[in-house]
Amino acid sequence: MASYAAINDPAVWTASTFKSPEEFTVHFSAAELEEMDRVVERIRADQITIETVDNALYQWPLVTRKLVSIYPDVKSGRGFVVLGTLPADRYSKEELGLLYWGFGQTLGKCASQSSKGDRLGHIRDMSATDPGARAYQNRYELNPHTDFTDIVCLLCLRDAKTGGETPLASALQIHNEIARTRPDLLEILYRGFRNHRRGEEQPGDDPITPHRVPVFSSVNGHVSLRFVRPYIEAAAAELGEPLTALETEALDLVQDLAERDENRLDLRLTPGTVVMFNNYTVIHSRRPFVDHDEEDKKRHLLRMWVLPENFRETAPEIEVFSTKGEIQKRETVNSGFSWGVGGR
Repeated sequence: MASYAAINDPAVWTASTFKSPEEFTVHFSAAELEEMDRVVERIRADQITIETVDNALYQWPLVTRKLVSIYPDVKSGRGFVVLGTLPADRYSKEELGLLYWGFGQTLGKCASQSSKGDRLGHIRDMSATDPGARAYQNRYELNPHTDFTDIVCLLCLRDAKTGGETPLASALQIHNEIARTRPDLLEILYRGFRNHRRGEEQPGDDPITPHRVPVFSSVNGHVSLRFVRPYIEAAAAELGEPLTALETEALDLVQDLAERDENRLDLRLTPGTVVMFNNYTVIHSRRPFVDHDEEDKKRHLLRMWVLPENFRETAPEIEVFSTKGEIQKRETVNSGFSWGVGGR
């Protein structure tokens, strides 16, 4: 059996590591908010939309400096940061979205999140009008998972009446716990599993990865997590190769450790608040929520995937799709799958 050394890294943390949310929260100064005001003035004057925006809009040296200053925390520090707070009371949702888009473009490239080509993903409960809504578009719990990119960002436009917290946990802390208690299961997780692409593969690509996607992988000492359990289970079902008891136990253990109170930070995002996190060292989920009755008050978040240059060395096998860090747009979209992050 392989042996695994404990990871000693700033991205290894537990809930008790932080005495206050202020330890991971960065606030915008009055001068930085004034720069954003000027950007919004131009958005209004030129009627700029997400379809017409270009990077020339974002003339904000102080905001750039702030974003560059927090980037190391996300890339090689604790793995996440909360940015507070954009003035949600005086900007429209569209204006907030364009400011937020500028944050992503300042740090790298805003990536396509689905075969529809969406670069700003709207996270809200659509289940009443769309029975086939993807899992992030309902009000139920989302189990711990990662996405398919480098940095995941969430901007809260409106929060729920109750619930809807965004729990984060350290993937590297989970790795250390498994290495200490069940190294036999860690071997299975490093070997990985074939993943179903859920109809979002490019024309000519296989619907299931021809390779095993490692849950944990290591390149030059950098350990990364890729954990989307429904994709693993869907592939096993379609291939007619049921997961073994040990494989199921390994997946259960990742999920259980991510959900433990001592490992988990439950972030309650309020309107105008942004969280950015490293998708290789942080695993996230969502608590179920009860929404407001009024349409204009219902929970609404914007998700963004960001690909900075030279972000992290990762194993090629970690990629589920053919393009690193994103799901490319395709002309014909197969909508026969529901993107879920369930499990047991």
